Amino acid sequence: MINKIKKSIPNILSLLNMTLGIIAILIVLRRDIYHKAPIVLALVCLGGILDLLDGYAAHKLNAFTETGKQLDSFADIITFGFAPLSVTVYLFHEINLVLIASLSVAYIITAVYRLIRYNLSEPSKYFRGLPITAAGIILTVYCTAFLIFGFYNSTIFTVVLMLILSLMMVSKVKIKRLL
Repeated sequence: MINKIKKSIPNILSLLNMTLGIIAILIVLRRDIYHKAPIVLALVCLGGILDLLDGYAAHKLNAFTETGKQLDSFADIITFGFAPLSVTVYLFHEINLVLIASLSVAYIITAVYRLIRYNLSEPSKYFRGLPITAAGIILTVYCTAFLIFGFYNSTIFTVVLMLILSLMMVSKVKIKRLL
């Protein structure tokens, strides 16, 4: 019984991460994002902490499971893929529809590809490519900063940022793990 509870802790953390991502998306869908962007940012960042803790707990409790690995990736695609993307699309809806749709598809496809590649790789002290957690937090911080401070020529910067994040996720750049 204790062993089942121990092995469930990382999954519970992943489910909480996923829940925060879903709540962030629901806030964006309510269309009052201009006043709630800091809340969305806090939810995504808290999701990042939970993402770090689920891996840490799995390691410390020796509670690695195939289900946990997949659950973590599904949580990540929601919290660091779709939640930041929903804020971005909402804020930058003036960008040409074909362009924003293409950028959105590229961001999600590269994020999913990166997660699949990670799930199939051997454990290492390094990530290969930018983790989706980092990409999602960067994109959400950018959107929140845009709302608070505004940026000159934000359309070009947004396009460039989304392209860079997408390319970095599927790159072979080695990034040292925090834990």
